[in-house]
Amino acid sequence: MTSIGLLRDKLRARGTDQAAANPADSIQLDRLMALTACLITFGLFIDGWAHNHGQVDDSFFTPWHALLYGAVALSGLILIVTHMRNVGKGFHFGSALPAGYTLSLLGFFLFAAGGVADMAWHEIFGFEEGTEALISPSHLFLAVSGLLIVTGPIRAAWQRKSDETWGDLLPAILSFTCITSIFLFFVAFAAITSSTAMLTGARPDSTRLIDSLGIVAFMLHSNILLGVLLLTTRRWRLPVGTATLVFGASAALMTWLRVQHNEEFIFVLSALAVGLLADWLLQRGALNSVAGTRIFCIVIPFTYSLGALIVVEILGATVWGADGLWWLIHMWLGVPVMAGAFGYGLSLLMRPPAAPA
Repeated sequence: MTSIGLLRDKLRARGTDQAAANPADSIQLDRLMALTACLITFGLFIDGWAHNHGQVDDSFFTPWHALLYGAVALSGLILIVTHMRNVGKGFHFGSALPAGYTLSLLGFFLFAAGGVADMAWHEIFGFEEGTEALISPSHLFLAVSGLLIVTGPIRAAWQRKSDETWGDLLPAILSFTCITSIFLFFVAFAAITSSTAMLTGARPDSTRLIDSLGIVAFMLHSNILLGVLLLTTRRWRLPVGTATLVFGASAALMTWLRVQHNEEFIFVLSALAVGLLADWLLQRGALNSVAGTRIFCIVIPFTYSLGALIVVEILGATVWGADGLWWLIHMWLGVPVMAGAFGYGLSLLMRPPAAPA
């Protein structure tokens, strides 16, 4: 075979390899997609805020929807432009995005289809009110599609070896912060910030339903945060401040969602304090042993729930004009214990008991 033939074969082989592989990782794409993830999350929350504060009417075309859908459109534009550029460089059409982002592109198209379906749903069944908006099938479809977009930086970072620093992990950490906030948004019917006002003032004659809502809210909210944090630690040694950012940002968004008095943002201080505690424990190697993992998974939801209840007591006595918590010690201490017990269950998933050899 001549030297020209050998060169031609090598070029063909290289082209075949390039067409079959994904493009190289792009930290620039990670940063852009993390930014759009933040915009999508903010668009979701500002739409929820508008609904909770009487700023919308029965119309699909609102400024709040425009922000949410505009952020999704921006993410789709970034992905499509990146995809087509890489196709032009010789990459196969089906693998022209860096690893982790093909699902994000799929999520964009699903979200666009879901938006049309949501309009049709409203035309057929009317507009949702209150909790209906959180569990409407068309909205849940949009939520899943949006999560596919938002989690792109996580999948990208998960599949590559990188330094465990803020510079490398910030896009993934921001993405984790966004999905945590989105999870909490869609369980806002049982979130701490939606149940606290009912726990202050005069004790109702019948407390069963309120007790049930309060128990679920504190257990669910605190352990969603713990679950996301545990997932990140399965892959990385997190830089200092990660838990503080995730806990604080999600608390700020959830408080803003329903805020009536600025003093209610004291909830954020409570969440930041527990985030700092979690960061300190992680840096001390809390998850390096079975016993440490068990303790960590009990302490974080326990302190998060107890701190939030202390805030409710303060707000009830100073802001809402009430007498503070009407829950007695059986409840206000028992609920954090239950949250910690649920966290212990998560620790068993994180580090299951050793099986016999």
